[in-house]
Amino acid sequence: MSSERQIHIPASFLALYTPAGHVRPTPPRQWLEDRHDLCEDLSQLLAEKVKDKVWQLGITKADALAKIERGLPALSLEMNEAEQTWVMTRVQEILEF
Repeated sequence: MSSERQIHIPASFLALYTPAGHVRPTPPRQWLEDRHDLCEDLSQLLAEKVKDKVWQLGITKADALAKIERGLPALSLEMNEAEQTWVMTRVQEILEF
């Protein structure tokens, strides 16, 4: 795979797979790109879902975010806890929460 095809993976995501005391993540680059794509796509989708819930239910962003976060494990995406936390942090960034 040429370097021009590689996507930018944020340091915050790479940190999820970089063991303490190391400077590089342990999984292969392609795997990291695939996982990041999944998490980023999910973050974008969930940010839209938060906006929808605020509008539909007349609740606060914080309440909508909490509801979505509680439902995240039920999606069966085989995401570990660190990825789920990263996704919810990213959703907040998207919403400028």
